[in-house]
Amino acid sequence: MANQLKGNELVQYLIEMSPEQLRDELENIHPADILDALDEYEGDAIALFSKLPTDKLAEIIEEAEEIDKSDLFYMVDDKRKREIISEMASDELVDLLEKIDPAEAKSLLKGMDAEEAKELAELMSYHPDSAGGIMATEFVAVKEDMTVLDTLKYLQKAGEEAESLSYLYVLDQKQILKGVVSLRDIVIGSFEDPIRELINPKVISVKPDVDQEEVAWIFNKYGFSSLPVVDEDGSMLGIITADDVLDIVVEESTEDFEKMAALAHNEGEYLETGVFGLARRRIYWLLFLMVSATFTGFIIQGYEEALAQVVILAAFIPMLMDTGGNAGAQSATLIIRGMALGEIATQDYMRVIFKEVRVSMVVGLALAVVNALRIWWMNQDLLLGITVSIALFFTIVIAKTVGCSLPIVARKLKVDPAIMAAPIITTIVDALSLLIYFRMAGLFYLS
Repeated sequence: MANQLKGNELVQYLIEMSPEQLRDELENIHPADILDALDEYEGDAIALFSKLPTDKLAEIIEEAEEIDKSDLFYMVDDKRKREIISEMASDELVDLLEKIDPAEAKSLLKGMDAEEAKELAELMSYHPDSAGGIMATEFVAVKEDMTVLDTLKYLQKAGEEAESLSYLYVLDQKQILKGVVSLRDIVIGSFEDPIRELINPKVISVKPDVDQEEVAWIFNKYGFSSLPVVDEDGSMLGIITADDVLDIVVEESTEDFEKMAALAHNEGEYLETGVFGLARRRIYWLLFLMVSATFTGFIIQGYEEALAQVVILAAFIPMLMDTGGNAGAQSATLIIRGMALGEIATQDYMRVIFKEVRVSMVVGLALAVVNALRIWWMNQDLLLGITVSIALFFTIVIAKTVGCSLPIVARKLKVDPAIMAAPIITTIVDALSLLIYFRMAGLFYLS
């Protein structure tokens, strides 16, 4: 069956079928599978793409990655472009219009219905990473004086255009959101039941300027399939659906991973990005971290006398710096995750510090004891073991304190906490661990 075909088999199927046959046969094939097939096809992709029916082309463009939407859109002629945009959901259409040439986007808007063009222009005015920037305006609005039967009849007419039918939104004459009704309640209700008896008036909604990360947190907390967006007066503007939130989670997680690894953000896929493009993403942070590491060099130079007298001290510098960096990164990762999930707020700063200090003391003591025994067994030098182990203990305490503090401070300063992740924390902890180590060495060996 067609819906079971993948890759080259699906490509061959698309080539052999006429446009008329494809109109019926592609109904049950997911657009993601067609995208994969087109990606593997080495022939004339434009000709193959153009064979597909307009509604399926719209679905494929909606399914495509952000950077690929415009490339797919430009594979068809102007007439098909206008047909495609008439089939697309408003939120997906806004994404597309923001990716194509501004002059062409303006021309397409002029060719649309005036009311629809105005609506899209308003959507495009919102920040792309805000609730308004990701919402769709296709939702089902009902009135509280309707019955279940009235609502079902209305859904047969209006439901096809809706972005989601999980919830129906009850609006008054001024479009103020008064409550929500789940489709489940409609389906199991009696035909004569008035909608007003099924309304849940305690609606959780968001304003259009709310950041998309907060939107994702609300979805995660309440398990919604859609979320209404309202203005300051409570008028319904649109909805955000769970599939939009999934894209947000992937996008935000990717950005956080990149920041934590000291990489500049890139929307392209790894294998499709050139060598110089990948190098450019990495080099700026590496240059910054390399220059900042100069401080550790100055510290070592400042203690040349101690190193000259006790050369073996130098052998333990890498271990101290690595352990401190790892300890700080552990704490930072847990705190960043906790803030992302809403488990930790900026006002929890002192509670976090108090807990991490206690954790670091337990961890530091355990590692210090093991390290002292290891040095005594391998080097037969108790004083060296004590020196290194005390430095290790305080390094871990400071590293974990710094690691848990910086992300919270960053959030307080309205900076992305992920920036304060492993690379920066490691640089700070490296310098502090050396200062502690050489102070201990000076105390035990040079006093």
